[in-house]
Amino acid sequence: MMGDQDEIAKLRVDPTLMRQLRKSKEGSQRHYTLVPREWELRLLEAKRISTYRLAIELLYLYWYNKGKPTIVSSNVAKAVKISARSKWQALAELERLGLIEVDRRPRRSPRVVLLRAHTEQT
Repeated sequence: MMGDQDEIAKLRVDPTLMRQLRKSKEGSQRHYTLVPREWELRLLEAKRISTYRLAIELLYLYWYNKGKPTIVSSNVAKAVKISARSKWQALAELERLGLIEVDRRPRRSPRVVLLRAHTEQT
């Protein structure tokens, strides 16, 4: 009998840990990015790793912005460790693959609308 109680005590979760877990779930931060199957298949045709990196970041920002158009600033490029030139090449390639529409504005960061980015939540 005493051994059973010891085993049960080992299985108990620390209440402070549970509070921390609840707090982390309360925030709207996601620790992963959903990649729609269509995006995955089209990205197989990409020629640059910068295209793939930017695509994943754009999908994350799409979720974060609740589907609104995303402004792709130099900070976005820095976040995925690509240069400004690579950012423009990646945007052009994603547009060619039919995954985004780019609104190029003079002397401003481009605004991007993601196409076919809807994923079903399970």
